Amino acid sequence: RVRGRAMNGVASPENADPRDPRNRFSDDSFDGVNIQPRDTDSQKYKAVQDKDGGWYAQGVRLQTDKISLVNRRLQSIDLQEAEVQTMSASELLGGEPEVDEAALLDFLRTVLPAVEHELGVAWNSMPAFDAYEPLWDDAGETCELTQQVWKEGLVDLQVCSIAWNITGAMLAASFGRLNTLGWCDASAPVCLWNVFRPQLNPGEPDLVIEINGFVMCLAFHPTQPGLLAGGTYNGELMIWNTASGELDPLVASSSIDDYFHREAIQAVQWIPADLSGGADAYLLATVSGDGKVLIWDARENDLSYPSRGFMLMSSGSKKRVLGGRSLTFSPLDPWLFVVGCETGVVIRGFRPPPGASLGKPSGQYLWKPSAVALLDQLTANSVRLQLQHHVEAYCRTAGVKEVTAEVVFQSKPDPATLFPEPRRTDLEPHHAPVSVASFSPFHRKLLMTGSVDGSLKLFDVLQQKPVMTFFPPTKHLSTCAVSTAAWSCSRPCVFAVAMEMGGVYIYDLMQSRQEPVLELPLTVSGSQKVTSLQFNPKMLRLLSVGDENGRVRVFRLPFKLSEPQKTEVAYLGQLMGNSKADKAEK
Repeated sequence: RVRGRAMNGVASPENADPRDPRNRFSDDSFDGVNIQPRDTDSQKYKAVQDKDGGWYAQGVRLQTDKISLVNRRLQSIDLQEAEVQTMSASELLGGEPEVDEAALLDFLRTVLPAVEHELGVAWNSMPAFDAYEPLWDDAGETCELTQQVWKEGLVDLQVCSIAWNITGAMLAASFGRLNTLGWCDASAPVCLWNVFRPQLNPGEPDLVIEINGFVMCLAFHPTQPGLLAGGTYNGELMIWNTASGELDPLVASSSIDDYFHREAIQAVQWIPADLSGGADAYLLATVSGDGKVLIWDARENDLSYPSRGFMLMSSGSKKRVLGGRSLTFSPLDPWLFVVGCETGVVIRGFRPPPGASLGKPSGQYLWKPSAVALLDQLTANSVRLQLQHHVEAYCRTAGVKEVTAEVVFQSKPDPATLFPEPRRTDLEPHHAPVSVASFSPFHRKLLMTGSVDGSLKLFDVLQQKPVMTFFPPTKHLSTCAVSTAAWSCSRPCVFAVAMEMGGVYIYDLMQSRQEPVLELPLTVSGSQKVTSLQFNPKMLRLLSVGDENGRVRVFRLPFKLSEPQKTEVAYLGQLMGNSKADKAEK
């Protein structure tokens, strides 16, 4: 109900001005207007009883329904592609721009000193993050076994060699009997596993390569993940394409001859053919107990003959052949190599880089490039002429007009003529066969050698004396032989050593220069006698070991042994420099 008041227009006697609104209106009252609700049938009130028992009427509140609010997060992504091409200066200006070259050069000469100064200051200023060390969520400090693979059905066979391919996904292992003496009557396969495949069956390899005999050493190609090379106990070098999908993945194989290896190949390694860095610009280097270091070029032939070779001879007046036991080429200086011999001698050799050819020999015989390459590796002119005359004499007898590399080998020259001694310097020898020799992948002069005498030495290859010498833990002196060792792929100061009678020890030179910092838990998962080990090149915390029971185990190392330290390379260089200074003082 609304009540209102209105003015009746009677003039006030106090104010007679007719223009004043108050003189034209006066107060009055009238009945209000009732506004009924739309729901006329509903009750206008309800009876409510209070605490004292009395009743009273309570009006009904009319109100709309409660408004419900719901929050929803909505997000959309708009994608749009557009091709953009810049315009040349002449197109923008409608002609060739006019440039004052002299003024531009004067400007550059003026600002160049200031720019170089500022760049130099920026390089050495504000080392805000030098001491920053991230705290990773998965920084584990324990060593644990992550995988174990084997080949079902193999009995009394050991793991001779293991190798990871360049992607770090495929693991290869060769099986055999390392105690074989004389003629080999055993046959053992080479097996490959993709150890990170979800449906992996540890006892069933993804690929099995049957071998007549067994393979002593393996090496994957540095850039082609499916290419695998192996050296057999019989002296053959083989290359397989494991990614071909064929039943027989063999690509090439060498033969057994007086000019090839006639004893077990102890080491095989891919080395750069030149400094071009092409995907196929790699050679194969092998060493054997027959005293030969041979270099093979699978690009030119199917391993029918080596492209170069060296004979390992003892120093002194009485020359005798030194059997090779280990071989390593520097990854940062591909012309430098080191051979460990069965007598304990450590030879630092030099492979001359390919130079300009001296040209084809003149005469009635046509020398092909493959034969000329064999002549060019002979640096002495007298030796070169001696080989040339010997081959041409054979051609006259055999009626051959074209001289190829095969013809050179068929002529049966003196092996010492075809494979001369390398330019060499002997490092401090071991007292027993050198079972391992390996260059550091981070330092061009750092070399590691291990021997059956139980010692492991670190050399600066420019010095004859070792920088440091280690004697890994062993229970008895008679069981102290070092079977193998390997550098870490991520930490310059970390390496692993395996003992022949059991135990794998990890050294970290930044933590200790005398004692290992970790021993792998081999007793928990199998045999302690490890015959081969290798770090994974991509998954840097993984270390694989092969044992005498034919099992390959993969361990995950603690985070601190795989995460590179910022000052590690500098510390290693300083360590080598200090060791040389200490020896000079003595």
